[in-house]
Amino acid sequence: MDELMLNGKTLLVVDDEADLRDIVASELEFMGSRVFKAENVKVAQQLLSEHDIDLVVSDIRMPGGTGVDLLNSMKHKNVLNPPIILITGFADITLEDALDKGAEALMSKPFKLDDLIQTVVKYTRSPQVRFSQNVITTQHLEWDFFTTMAGGVFNKRFLIGRGGISFIFQPEGKKYALGDHIKFRLIFEDRELNGVGICRSFKYIENSQVSLGLEFEHLEPQTLDFFLKYWRENRIVAFIPAIK
Repeated sequence: MDELMLNGKTLLVVDDEADLRDIVASELEFMGSRVFKAENVKVAQQLLSEHDIDLVVSDIRMPGGTGVDLLNSMKHKNVLNPPIILITGFADITLEDALDKGAEALMSKPFKLDDLIQTVVKYTRSPQVRFSQNVITTQHLEWDFFTTMAGGVFNKRFLIGRGGISFIFQPEGKKYALGDHIKFRLIFEDRELNGVGICRSFKYIENSQVSLGLEFEHLEPQTLDFFLKYWRENRIVAFIPAIK
């Protein structure tokens, strides 16, 4: 992995375990970033008020407040920045719930430091850079909603997050596994959305229908332009909204 990939970035590591906090901070500093450290939510909130932080890495279980408490307070102030990666060693929260609450990622202990660094690098990139990469996949999904996009949102059959989408469709025998890369073409009466997403949730609901959550990995130029405008104009907390 190229050194200084995080050059110029300012990060915050929140964990009540001093050894783990120091190890993670040291690795991130080695990649070129400036790192602040906090042992609890209160200290983290103080540092966030004093510094421009590009990304937060936070454990969930801590005395005096959880990483989810920190997430909620951060997104209440600014839904876009900074992004937050939650880390847990327990079944505190599902990935779907974490993304719905606004976290950009959820990692489980024990984790590989290289995986954490790659995740930090990913979410400190701008959407224009993050969603412009070319992705090759053999999985395809095409679905016509037979309504406008606003109609799909109103009927809660199509939900938009800051980093992905969730929608209801009929898979017609296809099944997608978590982590699958899926090239999608979603058709509405007033627009078409094209790109590649990573399957983050796949649930059967009723009448052979499925709710699918996709994290954007690549967006075609017109689709990217649409979402950039949509995100600017709407205060969206969820990174990938859950269909409930």
